[in-house]
Amino acid sequence: MSFLQPLFLLLGVGAAVPLVLHLMRRRIHAKVDFPAVQYLARAERENIRQIRMRNMLLMVLRILAIVALALAAARPLGAFFGAGHVPTAMAIVLDNSLSTSAVVNGQPLLATLRASAKEAAEAATSSDRLWLVTANGEVVGGSRETVLEAIEKTDAIAGRGDLATAVTRAAGLVSGAGLGAQQVVIVTDGQATSWNAPITVGGVGVTVLAPVLAVPANHAVVQAEARPARWTPNGSVVARTSGSDSATYRVALGTTRLASGTLVLAAISCVLRALRLEWDAVYDASIAEFAALQAAAVAA
Repeated sequence: MSFLQPLFLLLGVGAAVPLVLHLMRRRIHAKVDFPAVQYLARAERENIRQIRMRNMLLMVLRILAIVALALAAARPLGAFFGAGHVPTAMAIVLDNSLSTSAVVNGQPLLATLRASAKEAAEAATSSDRLWLVTANGEVVGGSRETVLEAIEKTDAIAGRGDLATAVTRAAGLVSGAGLGAQQVVIVTDGQATSWNAPITVGGVGVTVLAPVLAVPANHAVVQAEARPARWTPNGSVVARTSGSDSATYRVALGTTRLASGTLVLAAISCVLRALRLEWDAVYDASIAEFAALQAAAVAA
């Protein structure tokens, strides 16, 4: 048994409140004899056992209600004590778009997402069917161990993902499995660029796991152009960047650094003059061939 939101289990502490109130009501105060109401005391003694049973039952029901609320808020995955589990078809949609490569708290955001996806997969039992669907359309199905291995090997792609298509495909997989329960678990960083179309899941249950992290400000190279169009050793690269603050940049051809520096203004156009290289031959290549030479403008 595992929980998607284990902190909500702290609500279970509130189960002690009905017990405390019950014990406070049992406190015996000083007795005062009042002959006019002796017959009422006699009637109470005759029914004291029923009254105590009723109060005890009410206390137990209140405690169970608070515990059930805490468990529901914690969103459990799996079966309680191995019993009562309905065979489930579960598809885990893992967001591996470019934005998940951002480093947050000393590690790539994708590592955090992989950990959440593994936790969801580990809750599956041998009677369940399991799939992994990534944002770039890869699908892996099979045993829990197979899916866990696929999660570990998932890397960020060089662009935005298509989570809408991935979720729709995941819903189709679990719907066609023919099991008693269907569940789609979406593990994502919540970037809006990955949600580019409406999502259709039918009657499939959907759970979204998005980490609450302080994501650093975005920086991006939104345009890079080689000039002249037919590249020569004396050419230049014109790059346009986008960001909310300053950012460092580096331009490299293969393993050779051509230029680097810091952009102070957001969405600024800058011309990065390539350094003259000692080449054995003059390359006369098109833009596509230039890309094949692994020339890239990299925003650090």
